[in-house]
Amino acid sequence: MLDFILGGQSMTAFLVIGAVGLALLLLSLVLGEVFEGLLGGFELDTGGGVFSGPVLGAFLASFGFGAALIMYGTDVGVGLGALGGLASGLAVGGLALLMMRTLVNMPTDETVTTQGLEGSPGIVITTIPDEGYGEVTLRHHGEQRKYNARATERIAAGSQVRVVAVLSTSAVMVEPATATTD
Repeated sequence: MLDFILGGQSMTAFLVIGAVGLALLLLSLVLGEVFEGLLGGFELDTGGGVFSGPVLGAFLASFGFGAALIMYGTDVGVGLGALGGLASGLAVGGLALLMMRTLVNMPTDETVTTQGLEGSPGIVITTIPDEGYGEVTLRHHGEQRKYNARATERIAAGSQVRVVAVLSTSAVMVEPATATTD
């Protein structure tokens, strides 16, 4: 029946399906979220990326090439070739889905921001003049980072300081660590 529908070009049709799947897989791997945005209109949220570009591409490539290989290597018809291709597509697509879910649910470190820097201790590495910026190093979220720093008074390099305000993503206001706050 499928041989009649495909007009005797069944192996070619399966090869085309495999090539389309491979192209979809490569596009989603190279273009990433840009390509996924193009597929956004077809988004069916099943909670794990079943219809994501890499999973669909892996399924289609394995289905198409698997069916063509089965038909080429044996004397089975289109129906059995398609059934074997479906089995290989489900196996490879399932593996791709498992890998996608693992990557999406991978725990990551918190994004480092300047929020919460107030009160952090630091060391002046470039003298902070009365009217201008110097540099300090601060340990924040387990990372040593360098910031531009201002102060209300001159603070020499090597001095211990404490952050009193965040001025921007790269600059802080500091005071000597021995200063008391009201």
